Amino acid sequence: MPIKRLYRAHRARLTATPMALRPQDTWRIKILRGVLLCSLLLLTFGGGYWLAQQQLRSEQASANSQQQNVTQKNETQIASLSAEVALLSQKVTIMTAERNTLVQQQTQAQQDVAALRETLSFFESLLQSNDRSRIASFVACDLQTIEPGKYRYRLLLVQGMNRTDELLGRLQVNLQYSEGGKKGRISQGLDPQIPVKAKHYAKLEGELSPPAGASNLVLDVQFFGEQGNQVQASCQKKI
Repeated sequence: MPIKRLYRAHRARLTATPMALRPQDTWRIKILRGVLLCSLLLLTFGGGYWLAQQQLRSEQASANSQQQNVTQKNETQIASLSAEVALLSQKVTIMTAERNTLVQQQTQAQQDVAALRETLSFFESLLQSNDRSRIASFVACDLQTIEPGKYRYRLLLVQGMNRTDELLGRLQVNLQYSEGGKKGRISQGLDPQIPVKAKHYAKLEGELSPPAGASNLVLDVQFFGEQGNQVQASCQKKI
């Protein structure tokens, strides 16, 4: 029968093919394989981690180097700017000192000129004076601005030609001004008094400080004799 012949042919093939025996893996081999696989995985992860660390260190080193370069550049610029500032400060100090010296020289020159004018006025008054009977007279009466709101008056009081005794008396200085449409006045020589004692002539000066914004200033000076309140000499100056 065909089925029997097919069965016999199959058995013949099985008997003709040599049998191959596959040994069964033991538990030690399985553990060894697991260990090898884990080691391989650890080596793979370890190598990747090491490469990542190396790359990170390289990037950090590059960033640190760039930061150091920027810091050094900034420090160099700061040092350069500090040197320039110190040099400019030194120049400003020198220029300020020179300016102060020039201002002092100018002030001294103005004072010298004022003194020469007073001396010249004094001698001119001596040459031109015809009223020899007067006790005294003002030959110089000046009011100068020191700074805003502060003024200095300069006076030269000359004794009469026929007078041989000392020039004795007191001085009263009045400064009239206008402020906000109203008139005002400040005075010196009332309390305390300004005594005058000189031979032939007396140079007198002082400072006055009217209120801020005062205008139409008028300096009115009076010289009173040693006895009584009679005015012996007077002068006025407007600015």
